[in-house]
Amino acid sequence: MGPSGGLGDTKITSLVPSAHSDGYGSGVSHVHRRGLLELAGTMSCVGTRTPLAYIRYGCYCGLGGHGQPRDAIDWCCHRHDCCYTHAEQAGCRPKIERYSWQCDNQNIVCGPTKNKCEELLCKCDKEIAYCLAQTKYNLKYLFYPRFLCGKDSPKCD
Repeated sequence: MGPSGGLGDTKITSLVPSAHSDGYGSGVSHVHRRGLLELAGTMSCVGTRTPLAYIRYGCYCGLGGHGQPRDAIDWCCHRHDCCYTHAEQAGCRPKIERYSWQCDNQNIVCGPTKNKCEELLCKCDKEIAYCLAQTKYNLKYLFYPRFLCGKDSPKCD
């Protein structure tokens, strides 16, 4: 599927170009270096849904998060939040730091990396992309009211 993904009868159109094409329909892989957009690109590489489908999903997908994850997708986002927290504790800046990666036949290939932060961040984004690709989308959790999430959050590993 291209840069838009279906959600049941609802369709969300992505503003992010497909990571596994050059934007001209040739299917050529490219190395990407664009900050936070790497996350969206890795998700597009291996998944069938637009990254926009996760912006306000459940209790953890999108910026911030708290409470009990609602389903497998929310657990993927919780683990990704934990991964970014570990990266921040290591001195990295996950939301703005860039890294190189390639999409090769729906496989994310990190690198070449210049430092430990680039390696960590690509690993975080690669893990969530593969995690999300294996999940079932529950439309009832799109724009889920955060006040229903509760205050107690699972601990990070």
